[in-house]
Amino acid sequence: MSGGIGGGGGDSVFQTVFVSLSWQRLRNQLVRSTATIVGISLLVASGLIGLRSTNRRLLWADDSPASSLAQLSGSLILVQSFRGDPNRAVPSLWTDRLGVQPASDLWKRYGRSIWWQGWSLDGDAYLILSSSSFPVEIQGLQRQRVGSMEVLASDALHLQQLLQRLKTNQVSTTTLQSDSLLGACLQSLSERPGVIWNADALATLSGTLAPLLQQGREGCVQLRLQAGQLLWDGVIGPRPLSSLTQRISVLAPGPFEASSNQTATDLKSTNSTPTNATSSDLTLLQVDGQRVDLILGTLLSRQIIQAPLEEHYGINGAMRGKIADLPFSMRLQSRPSGAYKAGLQIQLPLTGSREQWTSILEAVSDRLDSRGYQKLQEDQASPEPEAPSLWLRRDDPDQTTVGGWVIVKDQKASVLSIGLGIKPADQSFFAPLVNKRSYSLRITGDPRRLKQLGLLGGLWPKPVQSASTLNIEIKPLNPAAASQSARQSWWRVSGSLKLTPDS
Repeated sequence: MSGGIGGGGGDSVFQTVFVSLSWQRLRNQLVRSTATIVGISLLVASGLIGLRSTNRRLLWADDSPASSLAQLSGSLILVQSFRGDPNRAVPSLWTDRLGVQPASDLWKRYGRSIWWQGWSLDGDAYLILSSSSFPVEIQGLQRQRVGSMEVLASDALHLQQLLQRLKTNQVSTTTLQSDSLLGACLQSLSERPGVIWNADALATLSGTLAPLLQQGREGCVQLRLQAGQLLWDGVIGPRPLSSLTQRISVLAPGPFEASSNQTATDLKSTNSTPTNATSSDLTLLQVDGQRVDLILGTLLSRQIIQAPLEEHYGINGAMRGKIADLPFSMRLQSRPSGAYKAGLQIQLPLTGSREQWTSILEAVSDRLDSRGYQKLQEDQASPEPEAPSLWLRRDDPDQTTVGGWVIVKDQKASVLSIGLGIKPADQSFFAPLVNKRSYSLRITGDPRRLKQLGLLGGLWPKPVQSASTLNIEIKPLNPAAASQSARQSWWRVSGSLKLTPDS
């Protein structure tokens, strides 16, 4: 992540599908929502094993690395820690801030000590090193001592800006509890590789998609390399980390401990050829979740979304709540030819009144018909009881199917299967996470192919762009909380990224 930040969810799938006024806009918006999931996953991919304090109010020494990071955390939007390795090449950030020869000499002397890189809101990167290892003979640098650390800026202007932020955004280490969430993150970041970010960092990475990422606005994770994989484990939430003051140990077993059995699972099992696809249709991303609102954020709470849902489709508040609470499975499929590089397929169970769903789908049909689309006519001689509803543009000479839906008879329940930019899957791939011990959200993706197809936006580091497999699993940090809102406040996130040898 050297050199700056770069990158690039409760709300119903139906909301996105039915509010959009064209299949092209509709497909693009959901693909962007899917990319958002990747965005979040990769931000995590780019922490706490026991605190030494026995007194909850016992604080760090003023010159400890964690105390210094606490001072810096209010002035930087993202900080990542790395372990030095003299056998590897000198990082470019070291060379840029120290000069070629001084950087080379210090890199060798620094050994396997932890060093840090911080980012400001304007995107400038700061090199942060331990003062105890910093040679006094290096002069003429744009640096500032903060506690036990030396912070090096790119130029005098950025150094002055940092000093001003340090002055106005001070974090009081006299009130910060060392076993709170923020305290645990800072302690972990001072001892091992990891990353901590705030809402400004997420907004910088995601731009206009930021409203879809509110559940991951703030977070910290611990990172670990193992057998060609980058593993991570940590906590994300919609509020500042400092707002969670309870003891970490009572919230979840072993927080911040990267699972030793976490491995990268590829998409081979998902990439079997469906009956309505070719062998070249490969799954680029699959998401299974306990609730639709876990990936589409807070859009349903907005009046600009609620009004057309009720006016045009009869989806009132009660129905919106039911849809947002439905489990779902979603996958992004590559397309070897045609108008779209990829198509999105979504499946969710048909619960409640069948008549209500029929009314909604009929309203969608009427809306599409009025916007220049026409339904593909089936063979009237042998109509199927649950025939798919497929749509195309009236003025399209190629008669390309742009999407549709079909009701699939599953063994346990009927499933509504939706396709955008692709025909809906006519077989069930719906995989609800029903076990209480299971994860609330499970994501598997192929970043390398997403990048090749131009579906992975942003300035992600090369190892991320070239990774062959991404796995993310998210569950409530406190599953025993009395209310759903409390269970949804903080999430434990773990995952893996399978790296390629040349990255």
